[in-house]
Amino acid sequence: MKLNGYRASHRNKWFLITQKILTPQEFLLFEYYLDLMDFDKSHKDNFSTFEAFLDDIALVFNKHKDTTRIWHDGLLTKGFIKVADPKRKLYTVKSPLRYVAGNKWGGEASIYAKEEKDQTQEFILENIRFFQLEEEKTQLKSDEKVDISINIAKNSLGSSKGESIVLSRIGNKKIVSIKQEVRSNAEYKKIYQDNDFTDLTPDDMKWVDQNIQEKIEILNDEQEKEIVQIYFDGKWDEYRSSLIGY
Repeated sequence: MKLNGYRASHRNKWFLITQKILTPQEFLLFEYYLDLMDFDKSHKDNFSTFEAFLDDIALVFNKHKDTTRIWHDGLLTKGFIKVADPKRKLYTVKSPLRYVAGNKWGGEASIYAKEEKDQTQEFILENIRFFQLEEEKTQLKSDEKVDISINIAKNSLGSSKGESIVLSRIGNKKIVSIKQEVRSNAEYKKIYQDNDFTDLTPDDMKWVDQNIQEKIEILNDEQEKEIVQIYFDGKWDEYRSSLIGY
């Protein structure tokens, strides 16, 4: 990574932490990805994309690769990044011009800043992430004035491989239920030590992985393809076989 130049940074980003939409670790990783993003629109194939190699990310943050995978998967499942080219480990962000300043690169940071001034969280999130979480939709329907609050715990211990995914239909909605992979006791202890957890013990982490399932509504074919790619390495046969008997 070349540490040259600068990019636009919006002050309203801090609500992502204050409202617990992202963990502090996910927030820092998202900022890092924005710095890695190709901001040159003349690069038609790579504009808005960045490479994410977990070994390299672990070195940057001085953490174990499994720890940074948790942060990375959190950004994926919450819609802040999405797969652009799995073979090249390329990912992309929404509204890339939001993070580009100045006329030289055709940036629209100032335009987004004006549009987002004094706007709601929901409005700003529309510019930042690719989809809304199902639990947010349920909460907003019950009380549209209540601030968005996301349960971080069930997302924080994910792995990019090994989860079981089951598809169901609730009413007219298509729902994916993602159950976390159960790790070894040594792995939970390592994650505990790397993240300096105080309230969440290794036993608590294991219980979460054994008992908590995340439900995500499938909104379109593209999103479903991303889920298959992320959790099944793009193997549709394995994905479909997991649906049998549900």
